[in-house]
This record gives sequence, C-alpha cells and structure tokens, in this order.
Amino acid sequence: MPILFYERDQETTTASRASFLHENQWRSKHILRPPQSAQRGLTREERRVTTSSSQASLVVQLDFLSPITAIKGFGPRRVAGLNESGIETVGDLLYHFPRRYLDRSTIVPIGQVGNFINSSCTIAGIVEKTRVERWGRGRLRALLKDATGEVELLWFGTMPAYRNMLTPGVRVMATGKIGKYRHLQMVHPMIDRINDEGGVQGPAFFPIYPISESMREAGLTNRILFKAIQRTLDAVTRYPEILPEQIVTKGGFPPLDQCLREIHQPRDITTLNRYRDRLRYEELFNLALTLRWSRRKFALPGRSMKPGDLPSRFRTQLPFTLTAGQEQAIATLYSDAASPMRMHRLLHGDVGCGKTLVAFFACFSALASGFQVAWLAPTEVLAMQTYKRIETWLGQLDLHADLLLGSTTIQNKHRIFDELASGRLRFIVGTHALIQHAVKFRSLGMIVIDEQHKFGAAQRLSLQEKDPASDFLLMSATPIPQTLAKTLYGDLDLVEIRESPAGRHPVSTHLIPENRRSEMERFIRSEIEKKQAAAYYVVPRIGQDEDSKSSIEIAAMLKKLENGTFKGIPIACLHGRMTSNEKELTIRSFADGSVRLLVSTTVVEVGVDVPHATCMVIEGAERFGMAQLHQLRGRVGRSGKKSYCFLLVSPTADAESLERISFFSRHHDGFRIADRDLSLRGPGEVAGFRQTGWEELRIADIVRDAELFRNVQHELDAMIPG
Repeated sequence: MPILFYERDQETTTASRASFLHENQWRSKHILRPPQSAQRGLTREERRVTTSSSQASLVVQLDFLSPITAIKGFGPRRVAGLNESGIETVGDLLYHFPRRYLDRSTIVPIGQVGNFINSSCTIAGIVEKTRVERWGRGRLRALLKDATGEVELLWFGTMPAYRNMLTPGVRVMATGKIGKYRHLQMVHPMIDRINDEGGVQGPAFFPIYPISESMREAGLTNRILFKAIQRTLDAVTRYPEILPEQIVTKGGFPPLDQCLREIHQPRDITTLNRYRDRLRYEELFNLALTLRWSRRKFALPGRSMKPGDLPSRFRTQLPFTLTAGQEQAIATLYSDAASPMRMHRLLHGDVGCGKTLVAFFACFSALASGFQVAWLAPTEVLAMQTYKRIETWLGQLDLHADLLLGSTTIQNKHRIFDELASGRLRFIVGTHALIQHAVKFRSLGMIVIDEQHKFGAAQRLSLQEKDPASDFLLMSATPIPQTLAKTLYGDLDLVEIRESPAGRHPVSTHLIPENRRSEMERFIRSEIEKKQAAAYYVVPRIGQDEDSKSSIEIAAMLKKLENGTFKGIPIACLHGRMTSNEKELTIRSFADGSVRLLVSTTVVEVGVDVPHATCMVIEGAERFGMAQLHQLRGRVGRSGKKSYCFLLVSPTADAESLERISFFSRHHDGFRIADRDLSLRGPGEVAGFRQTGWEELRIADIVRDAELFRNVQHELDAMIPG
C-alpha cells in the first residue's frame, strides 16, 4: 500500500455504480450475464461474502486506512490469515493484485476442446452425471455435455460445494485446463451455475489472486477474495493521490480508482498495461521519495578524522600484502573520514575478498582521533568470531576491545556500560544488544554494521542517535547486483572490492545425486583422515522457526552421520538453540581441530574462518538462493589447499532449481552470481534489501523497470532540487 499521499474526495453514488455495472456487462455466443447474482451451490460463508456489492457500499464507506475488519465477510479467522500475509488495511487489500486472469470471454464448444490440450478454455453445458470416489484423497467426477460433445470434469478431493451444485440436468460454465488421460478431461475447473435467465455471475476475465498458506488455512478462496475486493471497490470513498498533478498530466495516467477497478475487474485484457503503468510509476515514485528521505536523514555534519600512524604500524604486523582493491577501498574510506560531513557508505565485494580487514583499517581514523568504535553483527556466532579477530589485531597496537551480546551476564553488561560511558573502552563488538537505550558512548566516532541487510533503517537510526556525528560504514556479505546498486541503494555511497587475496583457488563444486551420497561421504572421510582436513555439513532451515524444527533436523542428521560413514570421526553440531557458550566452545573445537565435522544450520555462512576446512556439504541445495550458496561455499578454500563444495539435491527438485544450481556450480565470480540470482528470483527473494522499501513493490519490478526508476528519480530531482 502506498505510504505517501495526498487525499482526493471521490463521490460514490448509486448512479455511478450502476453505470459501472452496466459497462461491465458482457455477452458471449452462448451466455448472457444477468443483473442478479446466482448464489445457489455456494457455501454459507461464500454466500455471505457474495452479498450484492451495491447494497454493501451503501451501508459502509471505507478509505485506504480502514482496517480489513470493516469489510463484510471477514471474521476474526480470516482477518488473522490476511494479517499474517501482510494485508491489514483496505489499501493493502486493493493492492493485492491478481497474478493472472482466466479468460472466460469466449465459450468453446465441447467438441473442440481437443484443440486446447495443456491449455485453458471455457465451456458450457448440461451435467449428465456425477460420481464421488472416496478412496484416498477422494475425487469428484462430472460428465458435461453440449450439442457438440462431452468431456469429464475432475477434481481431486470431494469438493462439497461443487458436489452439491453439480446435480444431473444442471447447466454450468466451466473454465480450466484440458488434459488427456485415456480420455479428455478438464482438471480442477472453476464452475459457475447458469441461471434460468441464461447467465452467470462473474467477469469475462476472472482474476486469480496469490493466496498464502495462512490465507488458505483461514478458509480464504480466490472467489471469496474476488467478491470482497469487488465490494470494497464500491465502498471506498477516498483514493490516495501520490503523483503530483503535473506528472499525471505529463504521463497521461488514468485516475487511480479507474486503474484499480480495471486491474481487479478488467473489461479488456489487452488494455491492462495502460492501468498498470500508472500503478508501476506510483510505486517507483514512492520508492524514490523513500530513498531520498533516507539519504537526507543520514546526511549530517560529521567530524574530520585522520588515521595517524596506526595504519603503518599495523601493516608491519601483517604476514601478507593487501590487494590493490583493498588499498583503493581504504583510501576512499580515509577520504570520507577526513571530510567534515559524516560517512554513509556501503562496502561490498566478493566472498573472501578481505572486507573485514578493510573495515578494521577504516576504524583507525576514529581511534587515532580519540573516538570510540561500535561494530554491530547480526548473530552471536558472527559477533564472537569478529571480536576474536579484532581483539587479536588491536592487541598488536596495544589497544583493547570487548564483546556485548544479549547473553552477556548482567555483571559484565554493567561493566561494559560504565567503560563505554566513561570512554575507557574504545572498541566494542556486539549484536542487537548494542542498540539498547542503556548503551551510551562518551565519544562515538565510527559505526560499522556487518551484514547490513539484516538490520532495518530504524535500527541504523537507533545507533546513529548514540552520536549523530559518527561515521557509518555498512558491509554486505556478498556483492550487490549492479542494477540494485544503482537503484535501491541510491541512498548510499558504494565502495567495492573485486580482487581476492593471493593464493586463493576456486572451490571445486559438484552436484551430487542421492545415489552417489555414500561415495561423497567416503571421499570426505578420506580428506579428513589423510590430509587432517575439516568439513562442514549444512542442513537448511525449515520454515521460519530455526530454533525448533531445524535443530531437530540437525540432531537426526548428526545421529545418521555418527552411525554411518563418519563413525569414529569427531563430530559436533551448531544451531540456534545453543547457548552462547556452547556455540563458542563448538566453533573453538572446530577451529583447533578437536572437531573434524561440523553439522550446522546457515549460522556458519558468514564470519567463521577455519583455514584447514576443505569440504562443504550443503543438504537440500535447491532450497537456497545462489547468493547464500556462494556465502556457504566461501567458508572453504580460505587457504592454499584444494577445496570442495558438494551440493546435495532432492530428487523432487524442479527443473528451474536444477538449472540455477548448475549455473552456480560452474561459476565462482560473486558479482556474476549476484546478477544471475537477482534475474531469476527478483529483489523480493534476494537477501539484502528489506530496509530500502522494495517490499512495497507490488506491481513494479526493480530489475525490469530499472530504466523507468531512473527516469522517476530524474523527475523527482527536477521537482525537489538538492
């Protein structure tokens, strides 16, 4: 739903509704749509929702901010299902757009349905007979006949609503896909009963809406959504105006109310793009405003800080030479720190390119100028690993860091709070615990946020409030696709690292079918025993509740491995239900070689650095995006040793998943993988963009519409300079 708008009154009269209904009358060769609803055969709930929209609109008047509880037909259970799917207001419901349409504008004679095998069509006829099969899931079969032939209608499940409707002699219209299994069938068609006047209730182009699992569990069907949206369109009296009048005039855009009606109740499918164009432009305009506001709220006066001799002192302690990409990034960050304006920059690069070291160098400007540094990580595992590394580096400069986690003891928390407030503690690494109000700094100069996509803008602002003049450096675990770098990250200055440290070799990546699992496991055991190597075994998260379901999955996998090929090999597990001490002990044991096989969730995808680990096994690889697979693969190959990544794919994986994983196995350039991942899954599925507003895009596509978005930004710049 749009969040920035001016309101415009719109009169909704009985006459205008009658006019709209009249305009939406449609005729076909066989059927005329009557003015009355045909509700026979529907369930009580469906009949309640399909009450005449004109009557409902006279009783209830709505606007975009009205809660969906105001819509007739949505009881507590359905409201809960909609809320879980992100639909809380009338505006949210009207912006829940169809994903496709059933074309019912042409009735095909049943004798010609053989020309539509594997395609959809609409037919009409008389029900000759029906049969309910109750074994298994159950099936409902009906034989539909017209003057030209007959065809079987088939549903899996007993379908009580249709079963009651489809009595012999009843005339119905059916829309669905034609298949052939021994004979012609229309599988799971949508059915409407033809009433005595020879018509049915429904548009020529019937919208098919996305229905989430929570919506389905709440009993929300496509027909119920359609009727509710139809009624809501008639009841809304105020439509938001996002676009300035000059843009509406210049673009020749139709009014918003007309666009929404045509999207949900199209009269002509060929003209839909005209109405989509306005909605697409509005969404991108809203996003451009959000990004502009974000850039302004972070663009504050800062401090001019210089790193002094800390970089040169630290370089002498390094056993290697920085890459040219690292040197260039450090120079850019020092230039930012020396500016009187605060730094607001995103550092990104390929997995293993040395971003953490570059960010540590960037902290020298604040440390040398007498200020404090806060380093924020999204997980305790990453925070602990980062702290150990930074504490070691700082020790070489006679400096000290501390670690603040949610699980830190009360006594240690109070000590850390006091040392930060007094300025005695100069460098703190922590999780979300750093954001809490009790954490106060004497003089905060630099904030580093690792895996920034896991923190929202509100959390970033909470840290900024600790000291509005402090510099901000955000890091992305994987490369940002170029398209998004120029659009959704338009509120940030970017610096990237493309080179990998010398001596790194590509990780040999293999797709492993189930029948070669044992062979793979024997190879890994050989690597562990003969080369003193270590291996990761990653189990995917199941749903959203990692703490419960995934830990159970890990326990089962651990037992299977311990009693199978890896019997006698030291094995440990790592997952979200473990305490901080348990996680730290497990990672330490894996790092020092006491544990040789680590079975884990994706908590190891970032920050865990074990050079002697040479094997990565990813169970259910089709469940991961390529960017996440690339992060996991990056946990191995961090030394000069030859390393391997094995992708175990479920036998039920679809062709699209197999193609995606095959592409990943052939490529090692993170920038190329990020671009491909974006093109296949879209920004809504690629991690890293939640705080920038992409979740508001319901009809626009930031990849497809990248050029349009740049045009929108130019229009906005012309309207609001600066």
